[in-house]
Amino acid sequence: MREPDPSTQSPNEAVVRKEAMTWVVRLAGNRLSVEDRREFEAWRAQSPAHARVYESVSAVWNDPDLHAAATHAAFHVPPARIDRTLPRARRMMVSAGLATAAVLVLMTLYWDPLITLQADHHTGIGERRTITLPDQSTVILNTQTAVGISFEGGTRRVRLLKGEAFFQVTPDPDRPFLVQGARSVTRAVGTGFTVRSAERERVTVLEGTVEVAAHDDGEEPVRLHAGSEVEIEQGRLGAAHAVDMAAAEAWMKGRLVVNGMPLTQVLDEVRRYHPGKILLLNDDVGRHAVTGTYNLAEPTKIVALLIKTFPLRSVSLGDHLIILF
Repeated sequence: MREPDPSTQSPNEAVVRKEAMTWVVRLAGNRLSVEDRREFEAWRAQSPAHARVYESVSAVWNDPDLHAAATHAAFHVPPARIDRTLPRARRMMVSAGLATAAVLVLMTLYWDPLITLQADHHTGIGERRTITLPDQSTVILNTQTAVGISFEGGTRRVRLLKGEAFFQVTPDPDRPFLVQGARSVTRAVGTGFTVRSAERERVTVLEGTVEVAAHDDGEEPVRLHAGSEVEIEQGRLGAAHAVDMAAAEAWMKGRLVVNGMPLTQVLDEVRRYHPGKILLLNDDVGRHAVTGTYNLAEPTKIVALLIKTFPLRSVSLGDHLIILF
């Protein structure tokens, strides 16, 4: 795949996109001061990518058809689906949550094609796929994952555009194998490891050894051995630490294994496999610890089980939208 022109790419477009969404919402409120608007103009002028991404987000936000669809999805909830015994303030919070989640659904639908257009291979929600590379290395793509492949010259390079993947690398001392994420580059010779692209990019080694370098911190790469993991946040490498191997590789078997994980984080994991949106409006319950093994092929059943386990109520629009409160 042809590499994008660096002059037209943001070093971290995901961050720019989030900032653009924030500005679109703030500007829609028409309550910005003159100073705020100057701040916005300064932000947009930082790079061509800032202006381009803002215009794209703004176009989605202001599209009348998409806005009508979001409003319909958010507010056409059968009255019986919202518990009328709840206090009025709580009912309003649920309705607001529906509206917010409907907009998030639209934004997700809009942005995924921009990523997949750059990809040589990608997976949908809840899908896993194994691909064989030209050197006979294999890659297992987890849910909602996209990769670009570039085997040119003396370097084997895979760009992880989105999601999570496991790499089983065929040794070749003459051609390094590099996995380039949004925040890091991982170098392997002959090994098995996963890279997950998120706000905290994560590299986990299941066998062999890799070297991980952050894009922005200028520090020496960190060497990781089997059973260890490192996270990259805000352009800097964290400290390597031991990892639960069974939990780390469970997704390749279609399972989610958690041990004392806060409910909020468990739901973050389930969202990756769920075809709609899951919104938690109860922060207190979200701090409760969860331990168990769950079937990732049935994310709606996972949510139903969590509702029975913890003091939660729910309202839903089929599988498209689940509000927990």
